[in-house]
Amino acid sequence: MVKRGIRHLMGIPGGSIMPLFDALYFTNDIEVVLFKHEQGAVHAAEAYGRISRRPAVAAVTSGPGATNVVTGVANAFMDSAPLVVLTGQVPTSMFGRDAFQETDIVGVVSPITKFAYLVKDPSELVPAFNTAYEISMMGRPGPTLLDLPRDVQLASSTGGDGYMRVNYEKFMPPMPNKEDILKAVKLLLEAERPVILVGGGAYWSGATNEVLVLAEMLGAPIVSTFPGKNAIPHNHPLYMGPSGMHGRLEADAALANADVILAVGTRFSDRTVGRFKELADKKIIHVDVDRSEVGKNVKPSVSIIADAAIALREIISYLPNGMRRNEEFLAWLRWIRARFEEALEKWEREFTSFAPWKVMKMLRHVMPLDSITVTGVGSHQMWAELHWDVYVPGTFLTSAGLGTMGFCVPAALGAKLAAPDRPVLCIDGDGSFQMTMNNLSLVRDYNLPIIVVIFDNRALMLVKQWQIYMYSRRIIATEFSHRPDFLKIADAYEIEGVRPSTYEEIGKAVEWALRNNEPVIIDVTIDNDKDIVLPWVKPGDWLTDAVKPPGMEDVELIWRR
Repeated sequence: MVKRGIRHLMGIPGGSIMPLFDALYFTNDIEVVLFKHEQGAVHAAEAYGRISRRPAVAAVTSGPGATNVVTGVANAFMDSAPLVVLTGQVPTSMFGRDAFQETDIVGVVSPITKFAYLVKDPSELVPAFNTAYEISMMGRPGPTLLDLPRDVQLASSTGGDGYMRVNYEKFMPPMPNKEDILKAVKLLLEAERPVILVGGGAYWSGATNEVLVLAEMLGAPIVSTFPGKNAIPHNHPLYMGPSGMHGRLEADAALANADVILAVGTRFSDRTVGRFKELADKKIIHVDVDRSEVGKNVKPSVSIIADAAIALREIISYLPNGMRRNEEFLAWLRWIRARFEEALEKWEREFTSFAPWKVMKMLRHVMPLDSITVTGVGSHQMWAELHWDVYVPGTFLTSAGLGTMGFCVPAALGAKLAAPDRPVLCIDGDGSFQMTMNNLSLVRDYNLPIIVVIFDNRALMLVKQWQIYMYSRRIIATEFSHRPDFLKIADAYEIEGVRPSTYEEIGKAVEWALRNNEPVIIDVTIDNDKDIVLPWVKPGDWLTDAVKPPGMEDVELIWRR
């Protein structure tokens, strides 16, 4: 780990992983960061890896320590984040005897890792780590796990610094096929309303510039998935925002009315497109590093299995300059955006407390452009999808594929470890916050001053929204009492706590934290009778069927020209 330049190890020790932690006692090169729950350690390591763009390491003990990492590993797998997890295991002599805290963790995580291996021979230990580390970043990033029996950790090893004999080629994408590139170029040249759909893979490929150049050449609107919004600067005039269940209306309209879709680093999830059958009428060019994702949900006209940046550069090289732009289509999309903003201004008057989107805009106004923003999961997350602007790619972290409540606090801490000189904002909900708030002790223990803003609606609001609209208002198990008092929680962890009464007070609290490099918890009261996230494409509906906010009932999302 020292040779790999790893400077932090996140985790919790226990009997079966003690030899590793004991070895760490003798080095000053790696700081052990003690979390309060293994799930938090893995979320932090994932966020660390997303910010540093290389795998971070989490280490936990066997049994419950290992099983507690499963949610974090699944989260990293769904969102394609690099991560190496080391789990302790009972001695090899005790295998199969139901020893204390014996669990087949490799069997548990095999479907949600790129590589999982039980190390039985001490000579394999270093090669196995090298292999797990490299595979985590090869092609499409993802988690790997090594299970380390206690006797293997204690044994002497002459394994050297090599690698295991593994088929590495299956993790690496081929170079783009020229014939496929030319087919894609032909479709783009013939398109009347081309749209570029950007997924999270565009960020990992470093394809931001290629996407922007191509969009400008085509005059094509850019639409993103939820994780894909991390790849595009939102102040670019061709970016329409994320599409899907809680996407922007102009983005939904762009994707729904496209005749050719160039999809880059995305799996066409149901949350992005609603349902799939309407896509059969469109010509789709699917670029992805992972062969298994191409054709899984949507059958493309052209498949390009390659690194996104390389593939897009090839496409750009064959396109002529000065191509025809559909300015009328772009103007229509921008008109929808303007109507949406007008509707929000009128809707705000109905809120007796804070309007969630206006809180987002205040936070964005006071936070530096390159600050790192993390969200939890819930209605606050969907408001962030709609209204949080990303100006520097790679600065927005959320749990998109798995939708893991409790992600925000530990992920924000991991992001701060990776980038100690940059402000880190955690936008959380009261339900999500309470799942991992025990990790707040690390704020003072390790000097990690994060800014936490709690959208406090005393409900599992996104679930309650489904109950209101889809279950005839049968509200059950989604509303909380007034407990706990989050200002007292802040005080317990020696963190400044604020309960603002105006938008200006929110801004001032954030500015104080930034100015003094201090942590703060801001408890923002949200009316749970009003906190309905709109637009909303109900499960199984098409993008043009979105439930719109009040005042937009007359706006059609179908291009009529």
